[in-house]
Amino acid sequence: MDELHLANREDVPVVWQSVGPPEWERVLAWLDMSGIAIYFLHRMKNANCLHGLPKPTIAELERRHSDNQIRTEAILQEFKTLTGFFEQANVKYAVLKGISLLPDYCPDAALRTQYDHDFLIAPESVGAARSALESAGFRARTDGNVDAPFIYRKVEPEIRFPQKSQALYSTRLGRSVDLHQRLWEDGEERIHVNLPDDFFERAQVRHWEGIPFVALCDEDCLLFQILHAFKHILRNWCRLSVFLEIAWFLNQRSSDFAFWRGFTGRIESVRWAREATYLVFTLAEQLFGGPTPDSLRDRLRTPLTPALQLWIERYGRQSAVSNFNSDKCTLFLHREFIDDSSEWALIRRRRLFPLHRPHRPPAVVFQRGFSAVGRMWMEKAHAVRRLKFHGSAGLRYLIEYPRWTVLRRLRLAASGNV
Repeated sequence: MDELHLANREDVPVVWQSVGPPEWERVLAWLDMSGIAIYFLHRMKNANCLHGLPKPTIAELERRHSDNQIRTEAILQEFKTLTGFFEQANVKYAVLKGISLLPDYCPDAALRTQYDHDFLIAPESVGAARSALESAGFRARTDGNVDAPFIYRKVEPEIRFPQKSQALYSTRLGRSVDLHQRLWEDGEERIHVNLPDDFFERAQVRHWEGIPFVALCDEDCLLFQILHAFKHILRNWCRLSVFLEIAWFLNQRSSDFAFWRGFTGRIESVRWAREATYLVFTLAEQLFGGPTPDSLRDRLRTPLTPALQLWIERYGRQSAVSNFNSDKCTLFLHREFIDDSSEWALIRRRRLFPLHRPHRPPAVVFQRGFSAVGRMWMEKAHAVRRLKFHGSAGLRYLIEYPRWTVLRRLRLAASGNV
């Protein structure tokens, strides 16, 4: 991703010489969780800046890259097997994310960290798809949410990993298979997006390294990437790599005027699609330099644009750097998309004061081989961390609320959208 700005070549070694081993450990952990560790290594090599990093850090990044290359090969073979199951069972499907993003959003599969397989399944094929997976040894994992996709996992023995970073890039870390019945579920966000129902009619057969598969057409693939990022922003967890890959797409296709005409026409009548596109594209441009095409920029403006721009200026970039996981200021953004004030009051209360049991730590933690007592301790520690987060993040939201209200009113007045 050489076109994406990361740092000045001459300044990097000087600035980073003062960074010690403990800081680099934290940086590596952040790169892992942001999904950009291998992208970072790739960029440092191409910018001739690798000599500015400590040798242990280079070794850790190279290990991640090597492990992920092996993992990627396993994922491709697993993907080939899954599509084979679906084709044998005459399942009508389209691949989402993963291999379908190559090469438009990422030039090399080994640069990405992938943890699941996502498929859009036609309503009439859901039963056949589930049966095909269950016959192949996959088992359903449900959380009781009828709007959520069906999630399947291979039944495998527990695996021990010496450290979390090894687990994240290991071929032995299992991948789930997510069967989506629609590209957007209203779910807990309570935001209705009136998507068309012709995605399968517009789908295309693609190939990657000799593997044929059905995927969304280019315009619909981008629309899904935008909606996927938008939903995860609102849910306080969206990896930075999502914006890096969208920025790569914008750089690659910025001059494809025919594509942007088609994309503009596609989103014109979809409620909230222009606002979500403006939000995601602006963040991608500010974070990684992916330019929004001039022909599209004006078409994305709506009465909501001034409020979105204010939110991006005050919270967007900082929140994105922490993968939107450090505060609850996304509630200011969420409010702009809810029409009913009583419904918003319910959503906000649930987000500020969640009454449900804290989510369990990620499966990757338990795949490091903890005992039953160790697991219990990890769950308790995780619950305490989540309670601390809700307390501090909720307090910051309450402190910011009056300031946001005033600034939003001023911005709307200045734009004539009061």
